[in-house]
Amino acid sequence: MVAPMDITFLGTGSAQPSATRNHQAIALRVDGDIWLFDCGEATQHQLQKSNLKMGKITRVFITHMHGDHCFGLAPLLCSMTDNLNLGTSGTQKDQQEQVPVDIYGPTPIRSWLRTTLKSTYSNLGRPYRVHELLNKDDPVDLNENLHNNELPGENIMISNNAFTLPLFASAEKGYSVQAAPIEHSVPSLGYVIREPNWPGKVNALIPLIKKNMAALKDQGISNPMSLLGQLQRTNEPYNLPDGQQLIPPPLRPGRQVVILGDTKDPTPILAIADSPTLLVHEATNALTRLDKVNVKEDAIPTFEEVEQRTKDHGHSTPQMAAAFALKIKCKKLILTHFSARYKGDESQEGLEVMEEIRQLAVAVFDKRDQDIYCARDLWSYDIKMD
Repeated sequence: MVAPMDITFLGTGSAQPSATRNHQAIALRVDGDIWLFDCGEATQHQLQKSNLKMGKITRVFITHMHGDHCFGLAPLLCSMTDNLNLGTSGTQKDQQEQVPVDIYGPTPIRSWLRTTLKSTYSNLGRPYRVHELLNKDDPVDLNENLHNNELPGENIMISNNAFTLPLFASAEKGYSVQAAPIEHSVPSLGYVIREPNWPGKVNALIPLIKKNMAALKDQGISNPMSLLGQLQRTNEPYNLPDGQQLIPPPLRPGRQVVILGDTKDPTPILAIADSPTLLVHEATNALTRLDKVNVKEDAIPTFEEVEQRTKDHGHSTPQMAAAFALKIKCKKLILTHFSARYKGDESQEGLEVMEEIRQLAVAVFDKRDQDIYCARDLWSYDIKMD
């Protein structure tokens, strides 16, 4: 059976929060665990409003060190690990029994987080470790003078323009994560999450088993349908009594999810991603009706002017996001990281402007209307198999 996978947008705003959008944070549920991508200010409040449990967070991936993507990390660690760390019996748990929170990101995330926790006298009930993704000339933190809840982290050097991350406990489940640097105003990362291939569908083999039902029972197989599960587990053919074979169906490719940090050009991630099930791409600015209110006609910017202004700040428009979605051949595209100008609520203005933004992307994305979404705070999307 295929494990569930879904994504919840805890914050969808850019630069500064608004009344309808919090800072950036995305929660990806992977086989029971929660992996958090970015952690803007007040992310812990957003988690409390959602159906997600903080204690299920095992990994945090930071895309870049702008505050709207990381200022919530230290408060989240304090909230999710419970400073008292009391068990159900009321006794102090041994911290060594706690599963560490693994944090990934660019330098100087390790020293910044360590300084933040030390400076605020924060004492966590669960250990953490920070793995830094380093380019060739980045300074290397040697895991010295650790915070009292900090474990040494990995220094992961770039190789062939990408980072391959150690996944620890999830490694035996077959999940993998890679990252690549993408273009922004500061060093920024895009992450590629892959799950293992899944057993193929065996429904077509049921008639063959039914045809051999009596003979199989005579051979001592009390439940012949159990052969379907055996076939999926072993991936080896099974000889039926009538001479026919049950041939394992081809494996179904696992889902691939690409989550980008802020970017004006994510092209480098093409080296490690292709035809993802889902692409999450920023769309900070757009030319909408808001640009035409109380403005003289000759002062209304053109699409080209909006795009250039957006690029100058290291960001993307909906059209840029859709163009890259075509280039990477993604199945579904979700836009996020919207300017505070664009309301993320259910008001008529908010709905109309966000639909206008979505349609700008649809027009570029081969008019695939059903494959593009605009994220809003606390919205969840079920990532289905192809």
